[in-house]
Amino acid sequence: MRPADQSAAAAANVKLAVELRRLLELGAAQLDAAIRESDARVDKLAAAVTAMASDARELQLQLRELDSGSAAQVGQPRERLRQLAAQLDAHVQATVTSLQFYDKLIQRLTHVRDGLAIPSDCTAAEPDPARCDWNAMLEQVRSRYSMVEERVLFDFMMRGLSADQMLKALTGLRAAATPGELEVF
Repeated sequence: MRPADQSAAAAANVKLAVELRRLLELGAAQLDAAIRESDARVDKLAAAVTAMASDARELQLQLRELDSGSAAQVGQPRERLRQLAAQLDAHVQATVTSLQFYDKLIQRLTHVRDGLAIPSDCTAAEPDPARCDWNAMLEQVRSRYSMVEERVLFDFMMRGLSADQMLKALTGLRAAATPGELEVF
């Protein structure tokens, strides 16, 4: 192989390594974002379940008062039972909403896994990894993302931001977004 060809091949391999590093950083940033968001959702879920347990205990107390009270004494427990039923309903709704994070987490983890497999598949199939069409691979990775957040992180990665910079930018976007705006999936 001529020195010029060797130099071109080396440059192509360096470019591939740089692009692959950025893709791996993107995967790490996506995983970190998913973990951080999941931690907050699990805390909300735990609080909702704790509140439901507390309301259920008080519901039992109010029922005992109804069973032991005279007709004049049951008015207050009845009203409290109505309040507790409404609170339990609200807590159940909060629990169901908090559990939706799990579906989002699984989607994100699946997208990262699948996205990391694309360059691996291409480089394994190609005798000269530098010949893989990197732009086509990246577009294939991006096309699999179903959430706005994922595409935003991908676009940041393509601009050369580090994983820390991507997470800071994503945090800023979340803070500026209308609730639910970046959670489309």
